[in-house]
Amino acid sequence: MNHIDFLSSDHYNEFKRLAQRLTDPGSTGREYFAALYVIAGNEHIRECLLPYMDLESGKIRTSTIIDDNTFDKREFVLAKLVIHLYNSKEWVLPTELIALPEEDYKLAMQAITLCRNEQFDGVTIPND
Repeated sequence: MNHIDFLSSDHYNEFKRLAQRLTDPGSTGREYFAALYVIAGNEHIRECLLPYMDLESGKIRTSTIIDDNTFDKREFVLAKLVIHLYNSKEWVLPTELIALPEEDYKLAMQAITLCRNEQFDGVTIPND
């Protein structure tokens, strides 16, 4: 069994706020929740990607995210990861993930774990 580890209470609260907008959470796949985890954990990624999201239906329009936005290197990797987790339309190399700063690396690894078809037995929310 695994734990869902949030980076901070703000990360958890933002994830919860966005996830609660879903009309039918039971029909939404783990891919969306994994992408949402990254989006909730990085403010710049969230600002860039929210316009492409239908939070009520749990859909992300990924086709023009990369072309429409300017990202620094680490944000580019996270944006590609969101797209990859959601619909596999972008590729993220292991070397790109390894080069991320520690907090973004943790965010990426937890999101990948969330995307796997496993059961979770706990949620860890750090006290800030």
